[in-house]
Amino acid sequence: MSLITVAWRNLWRHRRRSLITAAAMGLGMALCMFTIALTDGMYLQIFDVMVTQNLGHVQVHHPSYPSRHQLGDTVADAAGLLVGIEELPQVQAVSTRVFAFALAGGADGSAGARLVGVDPVREQAVSRAAERVAAGRFLAETPAHEAVIGDGLAEELKLSVGDELVVIGQSAFGAMASDLYTVVGTFHTGSTALDRSGVYLHQADLQTLLDLPNQVHELVVVDQDADQAPILAESIRGLYLPAAAEGAPDPSLLVRTWKEADPTAARLIGTQDVGKYITLGIVFSVAALGVLNTMLMAVFERTRELGVMRALGMTPGQLVALVLLESALLGALSVGFGLVLGGLLDAWVVVQGIPFATPDGKGLTYQGITLDPVIRGVVKADGIVLAAGCLLSVSVLAAVWPAIRAARLRPVDAMRQV
Repeated sequence: MSLITVAWRNLWRHRRRSLITAAAMGLGMALCMFTIALTDGMYLQIFDVMVTQNLGHVQVHHPSYPSRHQLGDTVADAAGLLVGIEELPQVQAVSTRVFAFALAGGADGSAGARLVGVDPVREQAVSRAAERVAAGRFLAETPAHEAVIGDGLAEELKLSVGDELVVIGQSAFGAMASDLYTVVGTFHTGSTALDRSGVYLHQADLQTLLDLPNQVHELVVVDQDADQAPILAESIRGLYLPAAAEGAPDPSLLVRTWKEADPTAARLIGTQDVGKYITLGIVFSVAALGVLNTMLMAVFERTRELGVMRALGMTPGQLVALVLLESALLGALSVGFGLVLGGLLDAWVVVQGIPFATPDGKGLTYQGITLDPVIRGVVKADGIVLAAGCLLSVSVLAAVWPAIRAARLRPVDAMRQV
């Protein structure tokens, strides 16, 4: 008879205890799956707002622009660089942007605004900006003095679709610059700062306002895989820069991944894994105590039986293997329970979500990101594998001490116990 068969039979000698232990451990695994799915859903929103809609995966600037934000610090040969980047095989989309700060006003007030000049077609491919339009529509493909403003700014200025927006600022040469735009839409991105002050203009319109013909402040690039952003950045550096290809930075171009461009966002998103491991640690520490208790009780109750088995020729190594197999089978049973219950919880959190709305009906604000009023989970295979793998590992590791105790039993002393 194989050790696996013996271990399986031993597991069911105390059916109620085994089922209660397996159900409790399975519940712990299910809660871990649920928590991981909910956390992944929340951080997917944060990544979408901070990276997908704003930073992109790789950014290209004039070396001085990120620190000085001078209007004249534009990207050299942006048109040629744009064509070269588009030809890179890993590039999914690339767009150009122009930025400026100005005073925006309506009929009933004014407020500071951050002007973002975009190519409507390219911007949609990079950040899906049109999908964030809350009312009206996004910018037309051709410049027509149109503006799409954040819903917070629209509320502050009491502007709606069809109203006129006055913009007053400075050109790149320090002269007064002002113009009038028609509000064709409002947007909600989830970024508190952008929703309260952001104004999207057609890139050509903003270039005219700033007296920057055919000049841009930023190229934003989206990779097919965000994790490969460092490789893409190196590819961009080597496009027209022989010195960069040899390892020497080119002074006329600054190429950075999103993590380099915004370390704060990188640290925030990096806390996602920390939260997962803390949850797993707490839940499976409790599960380990359950396994340890169950296996210790099994060893104590079967001391005489184990002594007989040792007397009949079973080696200490075989006893250790037997106890560990029992624990592994208990863990496998727990994983089965966990997958069923966790699958149901995951399905519920993906479809229904968890409401986190504030009294005014908006979502919670976290680190400058306004989350959706209902946060829906995202189920990933690695989260399920992580929870199942941790449960099986804990089940086996928690049984090591009882297994060693069983192996150290002296047959004569063990058979004397009643």
